[in-house]
Amino acid sequence: MFDFFGKKKDPEVSPGGSVIHRYSLASWSSGRTGIPEETAAQFAEARHAAYGKIFCDVDQVFAEPGQTVPRVDVRSYRRKMKGDSFSTLVTSGMSDSPMPIPRKLEGPAKRVELIFYCSEIKVEHVETLRWVAHFPHDQRTWVGVGHTIPNGNPPTPFWGSSILDTLLLIPPIITPDQRLPQELTLEGDAVEFLWVVPISSAECGLKLAKGWTSIMDLFDKHRHPPVFDPKRPSYV
Repeated sequence: MFDFFGKKKDPEVSPGGSVIHRYSLASWSSGRTGIPEETAAQFAEARHAAYGKIFCDVDQVFAEPGQTVPRVDVRSYRRKMKGDSFSTLVTSGMSDSPMPIPRKLEGPAKRVELIFYCSEIKVEHVETLRWVAHFPHDQRTWVGVGHTIPNGNPPTPFWGSSILDTLLLIPPIITPDQRLPQELTLEGDAVEFLWVVPISSAECGLKLAKGWTSIMDLFDKHRHPPVFDPKRPSYV
């Protein structure tokens, strides 16, 4: 498990066993290489087909401007759950290139896309998802289940919240969204979703002390909703 604050030669280790990497803007990579345009188009088409099977018709596409590598668009899908309507935002492009998973680790997905649930789409949601999607490629690292990414150092709250200042990446709990690896494979690699969940510094502290499953236990105890609520209190 990792927590990304910035890169350091000898990573710190939290009491719960999380490796803490410290990154700075100076370490941001500018030497990224893309994939052939034809391949990128094929991957985008494959994602569109897979997303259609899971989410049905796309509502909006927030295309990334400029010549970024990889190009990360964000697609939104309007859905209903228990009678309530909400939006599902998913990235499309993060999985164009596999992440450099350390050889000693077995199990983490090489290719992932991000998923986020909200009642109302805001520009900040889209921009943050793109930032996280570019992060492993820019820093030549990887992200996976249980990783946390704070909003700066010291972290500041996300999206109108007063306390939720860190992003936790975990598997989606909405059942259809867990099927992505069965629906989408790129160059032999199954693609998985990572659910982006804002948490508080106190919750992140618990995760660092006892591991990310301790947060899942809290979510279960408090019946944590999948749709983002900026007013939710910290569970710690």
